[in-house]
Amino acid sequence: MNRSLPTTYSQHLAGRREELLIDAAGRSHLSLRGFWVGSFLSFFLAIGAPYANMAMRSSNMAFDFNTPGAIFLFLVLIGFLNTLFKVTARDFRLAVGLAVLVVGLFFWHYTGGNAVNAYAPGFWFSIFLLISFLTNLPVVWRGGTFALNRAELVLVYVMLLVVSALCTMGMTQQLLPAITGILYFASPENKWAVTLFPLFPKRGVVVDDGSGNEGFYEGGALDAIPYGAWVEPLCWWALFLLALYMVMVSTAVILRRQWVERERLAYPLTQVGVAMVQGEQGRGLFNNFLKNRALWWGVAIPLFYGSLKALNQYDPSMPNIQLIWALPLIGSQTVQLWISFALIGFSYLISTQVAAGIWIFYLLSKFEAEFLAVSGLKSTSKFIYGVADQPLLAYQGGGALIAMVLLGLWMARGHLWDVLRKALGRGADIDDGDEIMSYRAAVGCLLCGLLGMIGWLWLMGTDLWVGTLFVGVAILIFIGITRVVCEAGLAAVRSPMIAPDLIVQGIGSQWIGTGGIFNLSFAYIWSADIRIFLMAMVANGLKLIENMDRESRRVVFWAIVLAIFIGAVGSCWMVFHLAYKYGGINLDAWRFRGGPATIYDMARRTLEPTGADWLGLSFFAGGAAVMVLLTWARQYLLWWPLHPLGFAIGANFMMNKAWFCVLIAWSIKKLVLRFGGPARYRGSQYFFMGLIMGEALCNGLWLVIDYFTGKIGNKIFILG
Repeated sequence: MNRSLPTTYSQHLAGRREELLIDAAGRSHLSLRGFWVGSFLSFFLAIGAPYANMAMRSSNMAFDFNTPGAIFLFLVLIGFLNTLFKVTARDFRLAVGLAVLVVGLFFWHYTGGNAVNAYAPGFWFSIFLLISFLTNLPVVWRGGTFALNRAELVLVYVMLLVVSALCTMGMTQQLLPAITGILYFASPENKWAVTLFPLFPKRGVVVDDGSGNEGFYEGGALDAIPYGAWVEPLCWWALFLLALYMVMVSTAVILRRQWVERERLAYPLTQVGVAMVQGEQGRGLFNNFLKNRALWWGVAIPLFYGSLKALNQYDPSMPNIQLIWALPLIGSQTVQLWISFALIGFSYLISTQVAAGIWIFYLLSKFEAEFLAVSGLKSTSKFIYGVADQPLLAYQGGGALIAMVLLGLWMARGHLWDVLRKALGRGADIDDGDEIMSYRAAVGCLLCGLLGMIGWLWLMGTDLWVGTLFVGVAILIFIGITRVVCEAGLAAVRSPMIAPDLIVQGIGSQWIGTGGIFNLSFAYIWSADIRIFLMAMVANGLKLIENMDRESRRVVFWAIVLAIFIGAVGSCWMVFHLAYKYGGINLDAWRFRGGPATIYDMARRTLEPTGADWLGLSFFAGGAAVMVLLTWARQYLLWWPLHPLGFAIGANFMMNKAWFCVLIAWSIKKLVLRFGGPARYRGSQYFFMGLIMGEALCNGLWLVIDYFTGKIGNKIFILG
């Protein structure tokens, strides 16, 4: 049977996609202005997000897949900056007047007694406005415009998504404390010096400034930063992370056509960005999407509630209504009724089968947890991440997640075979011109990245078979969570089980070796608390380029590379200097204290030789078997109502906060489809996208207000 799309229909889709990003002015291609705006906003997010949650201890803007920082900056770009550029393009005198105003305000502020602070995000945003409006003058003089077209807006949003995956939770705030904390927190009580120091790799992957890294953790050392101590560790970690990101980007490229065109996943996290881009008109001043009345009703709810909560920090007499409740369910099990407007909005955009599977399997996991507690079945493993309170459910969820990925790859075997044939030069009939990189390049990057990761672990002292198995399991877990994010739109989700725990505690530490155990503990940096990571963000970004012309798509690849560089360097620069100025332990207790302690305490504990956790592995195999059965039911039983995806993540810690939001969205969507039909549902999507946008807008606006007032600790909407 020919499973490929008919040629005529494929050509129709390609033509329709390329037309959709042509605005009313006939512009569709990328230009340097798109790279300038995208690069600066990426840099601003890279330094602004860690500054917000470390220096201001305010709302997290890039900790989870909801990426409120990216949405807020994109809204500022479309709703404010692009509009100003369009206005000035109509009359050169307006462009001159605006440029004079911006220049005057800049010099008035910074020559009026306000010192220039290079670590303040506001300074860099002022620089951006100054350069942009000055550059706008010659552009308007020649009859052009500095306003971005639709394709350039997509480029900017993709870059913001990429940076969101690196600037806080996804890399920087995990990496820098982890490679310094082992020396600072070592004490006679934790015995790290005795048990772990002898296992240090010959390569310098740990920072040692000669004083136990006190300046990084205690601050006051901005004028005496030991840069030399950081060079070798950061170079080694840059090599590993480069290999990891090569694997993530190439995997997203290889799976794009299968997920976007063949399986038609929902990609809820991109819907607000897509709607804003499609609402942009070349000749119209205002974005059509922002003119929708239902959208602003949705925005108003989280904006009003969040503003009350923010004002309570300034004046305690203002009401502060909590949206979290706990109810008993069965035995010792309780459930949280936790309302997040953004999660409700994302969940409304997914299939009702997926939504039902999420909240029903969550409740079933609670009954299973109670059964395990009553029966006395216990695992010998002890976890910190994933389903930490129920290790057997962690094994079960891990088996289900990996089985889901393997089944998905099996169902995509036709597409994957086409990719391999094209990469080997034997698929002249396979068209990869609509990808951001050729399939040959993608497969080559995938193989080089995998070999690079395995080789890095081997150089650090890990047995080759351990490194190979570990990297394979870790990538499968990343693919699984990426699939969950793209299909279920869960902005708050983590893997039920992480790769280091499965390999070390599942197989047994006696087989891994002391060097392997210590090196795999370093993997907690990039594979443990994975609330956001690059593969999922790139996969969502590739959905956004669906309507971009082919020539521009190849340019997007270099934009992603640039965004990775900007996100990594910019965020490391900000975290690095904030820590040396104020002291890491004074800025973020968990990332600078709890995170490193977890890594090295776990390494010390697992050094004691243990055998395989056979009960845990049996639950792992059982979870995989149930996932196969559920997938079969969904494929062959038309009446089956539940998507198996929910089984893999049902017991996840983050589901305590997400399940009730999914239930609310599922109930409303069922009612709307039942009594209003598809047309009413399409119209109602604007309201729920407004809920998403409202949370991001509220977080962003109050960050700006708190920045100017000096308010600290004003957290509004957070997912964890």
